[in-house]
Amino acid sequence: MSAAGRSRAVDLLKLLLALMVVGIHANPFRELGRTAMLITGEGLYRLAVPIFLLLNGYFLQAALTKGRGLATLRRAVTLYLIWMALYLPIYWTALMAQNWWQNLRMLVFGYWHLWYLSGMALATALILPIARWSPRHLALLAAGCLGLGLALFYGQSFDMFRIESPWWQDPLPAHRNALTLCLPYMLIGMLIRRLDLAATLPRGPVLMVAMLAVFLVPVESLAVGYIAPRGIAHDTMLSLTLAAPALMIAALQWPGGMTGRTIGDYASGIYFLHVAFVALLLRHTFLTDPAYRPAVWSIAVLGSCLGVWALRRSGLAARLL
Repeated sequence: MSAAGRSRAVDLLKLLLALMVVGIHANPFRELGRTAMLITGEGLYRLAVPIFLLLNGYFLQAALTKGRGLATLRRAVTLYLIWMALYLPIYWTALMAQNWWQNLRMLVFGYWHLWYLSGMALATALILPIARWSPRHLALLAAGCLGLGLALFYGQSFDMFRIESPWWQDPLPAHRNALTLCLPYMLIGMLIRRLDLAATLPRGPVLMVAMLAVFLVPVESLAVGYIAPRGIAHDTMLSLTLAAPALMIAALQWPGGMTGRTIGDYASGIYFLHVAFVALLLRHTFLTDPAYRPAVWSIAVLGSCLGVWALRRSGLAARLL
């Protein structure tokens, strides 16, 4: 989407989601107890990644229509390599402590939050050869991949099986990776654009479904958190598969456009930059105690905003964000 065609609601949603991602890594409600964590960090905040992936797919479809699919893939790979290089001083000590295959795994699949860029690039590479498939076949593939992710999530959570291989650990857990999370949501985003669902679906019912589904996200998180015998990150929940697309479509339907990319830049910048502040604060300051998580969250957000301001002033924002 060109700057002239940007949706204010979509950019504001992206900004809110970026703040939620900071909350996943430095939850300001941690001291309030497990219920608060399940509602926020393992609940509502988990909407962020699926919606970002839906938007990636939505804009990938636009790029494919213009014959720029490969350019989009190159852009994703370039962003990943740049941010991995920028974060090297942060994860250098981890590289020194790991063996060669662990280091190769981290470099290919990403450090901490940068798994997202790696997963998006890998999913884009998988999509390009099948981009001309019919909507029905793309939907079936998305459903299959999502179903696999859900089966892996619930199966492990309820101790039906265990995946203890070191290969399937962060940043590449079996239920959250390019195949079981990035690919299906990007395919759904593509279909939302290809079928023009934001224009064809009625706005009122979409908004109602979105509100109900968003309410169900923390409900499901609480249920899984208190009923399931094992705890794994709630990246893949059934409620997310309804809430994320509905909320994205509702944002696309909301009236109001804008000509600048300021809000979008701050949303992207907060996502990319915040981990540097979180990592440094938790490793090298007295703010390691969970009681200081609100301060860590606030400093990470403020520091990231200052970083985005500097990138915009320098003219680097268009390349790095």
